[in-house]
Amino acid sequence: MALHPDIQKKAQTEIDSVVGTLRLPEFKDRPSLPYVEALYRELVRWRPVLPLGVAYASSTNDVYNGYFIPKGATVISNIWAMTRDKSIYHEPEQFNPDRFFTADGKLNNDDTVLTFGFGRRICPGRHNADATVWATIVSILSTFSIAKAKDVTGKEIDIDPKYSDGVISHPGPFACSIIPRSETAKALVQATAETRGF
Repeated sequence: MALHPDIQKKAQTEIDSVVGTLRLPEFKDRPSLPYVEALYRELVRWRPVLPLGVAYASSTNDVYNGYFIPKGATVISNIWAMTRDKSIYHEPEQFNPDRFFTADGKLNNDDTVLTFGFGRRICPGRHNADATVWATIVSILSTFSIAKAKDVTGKEIDIDPKYSDGVISHPGPFACSIIPRSETAKALVQATAETRGF
C-alpha cells in the first residue's frame, strides 16, 4: 500500500462508509466491500504466493492443445504466466484493482481462483486461506495507514519492490511506515490483541 496510497485511500473510504470506525470489519461486511474485494483479487493475481502452483502427476494419458501427456507425467501449472496473460489482464505488471470491475461498476466473475489450483487438486485449504487473507487485508486497511518511510531529513525513501524467486514468492525487506489511522483504530487493535492473548 505504500506504493499505491491512492488505492489504499479508496479502500479505506469504502471500509469507513460501510463499517464505520468504531468496529473492525467482519465477514458479513465482505459483500458490501467490492473495492476491497477487487484489491484482494488483484493482490493474489499480481504476486501469487506459488507462482508455479503445485506439481502433480497426471492420472491418465491426456492430450492438451495437441501435446500428449502420458500417465504419471509431472504437470506444473504456470500460475505466473496465467496471471500475466495480456489478453485477460491489461498491463499485468501494474497493480490495478479496477481491472476486476465491469464497465457498469460491478465486480466481474474473475475471482482469481486459479491461484489456488484447479479441479480435484485445488488447494484443500483454499476457503480458509481466502478468508484469512481477506480478513487480514481489510483489518489492516481499516486500522492502519501504510506509507513510505522517511529518512532523518524527512524525505520519503523510495521502495524498490523485490520478490524472492522460487517455489514460494515473498517480498524482500523494505522500509515503510505503519501508523494507526486514529486513536479509535489504535484502541480497536489493542483491545483485539488483549482479547486474543497477544
